[in-house]
Amino acid sequence: MLIDITTASPPYKVDQSLATEELKKRMAVTPVTGRMIDMASHHSGIAQRYFVIPDGESGTEKKFYSNSAGYISPDTKTRMSEYEHWSKELTGNAVAEILSNNNVSANDVERLITISCTGFFAPGLDYYLIDRFKFPASVKRTNIGFMGCAASLIGFNTVLESMSQLRTSNGKTLLVSVELCSLHLQTEPSRDNILANMIFADGCGAALFDNSPSASKGLELLSTSSHLFKNSAEYMGWKIGNFGFEMMLSSDLPKIILNDAAPALKNILAKHNLSTEQISHWVLHPGGRAILDSLQNGLNISDEKMIPSRTVLKNYGNLSSASILFVLKELMKNTVMKNDELVCAVAFGPGLTMEVAILKVWA
Repeated sequence: MLIDITTASPPYKVDQSLATEELKKRMAVTPVTGRMIDMASHHSGIAQRYFVIPDGESGTEKKFYSNSAGYISPDTKTRMSEYEHWSKELTGNAVAEILSNNNVSANDVERLITISCTGFFAPGLDYYLIDRFKFPASVKRTNIGFMGCAASLIGFNTVLESMSQLRTSNGKTLLVSVELCSLHLQTEPSRDNILANMIFADGCGAALFDNSPSASKGLELLSTSSHLFKNSAEYMGWKIGNFGFEMMLSSDLPKIILNDAAPALKNILAKHNLSTEQISHWVLHPGGRAILDSLQNGLNISDEKMIPSRTVLKNYGNLSSASILFVLKELMKNTVMKNDELVCAVAFGPGLTMEVAILKVWA
């Protein structure tokens, strides 16, 4: 049973209009590039985002991508140093809140799942969280890295397995996702870089799962499914470069999602004897406005049921793997749900892969 989700955002809140102008200063070497940036911003569906870097704040003296001599591009080592600092800060905040809100003892956490695709260090976030919150030395750990925007739903696979293996009736599974996309700004004026720079953002989500008899309200995780699209490796991915991670995003993604992913999702639902009409609530990864439009059109979803996903996109941008937790939180906190209603969560990752989770409401 998913009983609660907490989120943590960095301190630097940036309006999309300001981010657009800052990006044009760094990338718009030609008028054509400037128009591409404006178009990507206009069609993003994003009003604001949160970053761990202060560069979008007006009047800030110390910035990550510039100094007194002009604009700079920090090397990967420098970026990973910032990643270690901020990933600990945000995961610590989100986990502290979820444990406190639910009066959970550290001894009750029997499984810890950590997720990120924007950085790494070792010992990693699992070690840091165990040490800070004094989780049992015997806690079982799983780290999911570099599986993109779908990684949290891939983590739900592990949740299903772990909940049947907990040692005690009060045992809990804790899933934590953190992404710091702003640390990988690339200023080569390519279409992929423009799109990535205009939609991705930073944030952390923590999800608490509990199968104890006292867990009477929440979302019961019924099933998870995966679908790998053939010959799709070039549609989404990234490489580690000398100056951060280099993103690849195909302009064909919305078309692929409309023509291929929507039918594949319907087939997945059919295997569970379900149709799209039987899904009361949709939790769709806010990869961008075009992605959400394709899913809405391909699945014939009402505007009302798109509100949680579009709200997160507008207020936070694309948080990679953490996004789906933000949308689930928006659904659980601000949507009226009735007992036994079904929820379907969908996200996409490099491959191209689609991950799906079906949950049932316990109200």
